[in-house]
Order: sequence, then structure tokens, then C-alpha cells
Amino acid sequence: MISIFNLVFPKLQFLSFYKNEFFPLPLGMRKMFYIGFICLFSNCAWLTPKEELKAQYVADQLKEIDWQSVDLYPLFESCEETLSKSLQKECFEAVIKEQIARIIQQMYDQDSLSFSGTFSIDFKVNATADIQIQKIEGFKGSIKEQQSLEKRVQKGIASLPSLSPAVKQGIPVATRFQIPIEIHLD
Repeated sequence: MISIFNLVFPKLQFLSFYKNEFFPLPLGMRKMFYIGFICLFSNCAWLTPKEELKAQYVADQLKEIDWQSVDLYPLFESCEETLSKSLQKECFEAVIKEQIARIIQQMYDQDSLSFSGTFSIDFKVNATADIQIQKIEGFKGSIKEQQSLEKRVQKGIASLPSLSPAVKQGIPVATRFQIPIEIHLD
């Protein structure tokens, strides 16, 4: 049976649609072609929108980040950036403790502090390197002494030399610290 297509275009018989077949290939090769065609387009990442790929990449990266540590601790000018992380933290805390010790000594010299014991100061260093006292815990002195101490510590911390913020993967981040303080007024 000759189709109209074959009569009009005799030279293009290889494009015939004989038995609804698009390709004049043997049956085995045709099956392989269809399987390959389905595999090619069913799992291609290049068909996924770029925004979706970016979102997936960011989600994967966020899962891998250790949110409990930083790459660089906040550093004062007197602390070296090349120190190990533990030494950076020790240097930072030493500068803060030294300033708090000066403030407590001044309060003691002015007879405005009669407290002996241990307490801790919680503070936050934000991404712009500002230090803010969050709270003072375990202070057993009077409320007036605690308020005076908090004001003086905040003022003393503000007078510290310039500070660079903590860094996580090249981005400045906020960090929280708790520094224990012991006062012995003997």
C-alpha cells in the first residue's frame, strides 16, 4: 500500500510513517532510543530552575555549618589575628577581665562596693563590634551596687580600644560570652 506522502515526495521515503513509526530503525534500536530519551530528560538538573538550585545549595551549606563556633573571635588591637582560636578567646577575655577588675577596684576605693564573692557577666558582641551587657548573674550585693556596677562596666567597656567582631565564613557575626568574676575584698 503506497501512501500519498510517498507519491508526492518519492525521494523522502525514509520519513515515511509506515505503521505509525517515526524512525525507520530496527525494533531493538528503537527501544534503546526511547529508553535513552526518557533517561536523558527525566533526571537532568539543567531542567531545574536556577533559583531552586541556589536554594538547595544554600540549604545544604547551612546544614554543614557548625553554628556553635566561629572562625575568628572578637579581637582587640592588642590581640593578634594569627593566634589559634583558643588563644584569641583567651586574649579577648583577658582584656575584658582586666577592664572589669579596674572598675571593681575603683568602686572598692570609693567605698561604693562591699560585696565579696563570685558572679558572672553575660554580654554580647554584635556584628558591628558593639559590646552590650545582657545581664549580671549571681551578684549577691545590694540592688544599688548591682545597678552601679552594671553602669560602670558598660561605661568601662565602651572606653575599651577598638574591637573587630567575630567572623564566621568571612562574615561578621554576633557572639555571646559569659565571664565569671571573683571579688575578694580582704
